[in-house]
Amino acid sequence: MARRHIAVTGDGSVLRTPDTAVVSAAVSVRDRKLDGARDRANARASEILAALRTIGVPDADVQAPSLQAHPTYDHARGTRLSGYEATRPFSIRVRDLSQLGAIFDALVDDGPTQVHGTTMELAEPDGAAQEALAAAVAHARGRAEALATAAGVTLGAPLRIEEEGDGMPAPFAMRAMKAEMAADSVPTEVAPGEIEISARVRVWFSLE
Repeated sequence: MARRHIAVTGDGSVLRTPDTAVVSAAVSVRDRKLDGARDRANARASEILAALRTIGVPDADVQAPSLQAHPTYDHARGTRLSGYEATRPFSIRVRDLSQLGAIFDALVDDGPTQVHGTTMELAEPDGAAQEALAAAVAHARGRAEALATAAGVTLGAPLRIEEEGDGMPAPFAMRAMKAEMAADSVPTEVAPGEIEISARVRVWFSLE
């Protein structure tokens, strides 16, 4: 790149309404006996899986891979063994956001479930990412033209363009919650909001 040039950065972004959510949750049960904690956690997990099927969530979009169990201690009594805690983690991909409120209710109604958080995403982010890149290049050209004009030179064609960062949208995470809701509680309403997809480029322009 021996010829005269100017290097600038450009930023671009677009807003999109998310169309997919990933919910992270876990059933967590304590019992004095290991078998009791395990059986109650598995029973509650089976109830949730059945409720998700009733709502219409495909089995392929639900992951409940393992049962985790560990002893619990009463530290007030010198770390005396007090029982066991069994946990069944869940990950649910929600492709129909109109189901999201009902899924939250199914998770927390009538059972000990923790909802750790929900990530809002785009199922197909490539198109939005490309728009953000185009906006970033246009921004870089505008900055380069302003600099060239101020310097009294003529801006030429781009010699090199580099994308900075991965150019993909950052997922929007809804706050985590832990709840136990009554059966007659008000249904959960969810507002997905918007996701900002941003891009940054560095461009080297020739100078005439």
